[in-house]
Amino acid sequence: MAPMSRPIEFERAQAVETAMLLFWRQGYTATSLAQLLESMAIGRSSFYAAFSDKRSLFIEALSLFSQRTNILFKEARAEREALPAIKQFFEKTLFDVPERRMRRGCMMVNTVLELDEVDQDLSRLAGEKLAEIEAEFEDCFSMAVRAGKISAQQSPRQLAQFMMTINQGLRVASRKNTKKQELVEILQTTLSLLDTEVQERTQ
Repeated sequence: MAPMSRPIEFERAQAVETAMLLFWRQGYTATSLAQLLESMAIGRSSFYAAFSDKRSLFIEALSLFSQRTNILFKEARAEREALPAIKQFFEKTLFDVPERRMRRGCMMVNTVLELDEVDQDLSRLAGEKLAEIEAEFEDCFSMAVRAGKISAQQSPRQLAQFMMTINQGLRVASRKNTKKQELVEILQTTLSLLDTEVQERTQ
């Protein structure tokens, strides 16, 4: 009896992850089909049968990146109170990672910037994925308000928008060879503004 091959879905998942890493490192435009085929170790006919085209594969890769980012945020929220969870999210996705990975920035932010004038639909999709992260920030701030950690006069939505501005700025700065310690200090300064209010409310 011939040996059974691995499940197709497993091979497909591996291929999407490999493509995600390549797109994340090089961007959508700079990644050629030939590079994808080589890195994924599949033939052209198999590629088209599984993904149709490069654009469809990119959408899957972007979704995978988004899902993993959301999972890290949800895990942080499950383990920590609202404000410490935000700090942990940045640690897990930016600071406690290898230098070369940090220099890639965020695939979602990269896509918005790269494709805004090239493929607005893909840029918009990346923006929608980022909106999911913003919603996580808003949930954190809402929890902090309910727990009395932040004044009820503060708008969780506006705080989330502010935090997303910081988030995107940090991701862009990480691609421009900004020293990691400088990025850490920017986040610490941002969080200290919130900690100050927490301290004032608990005194």
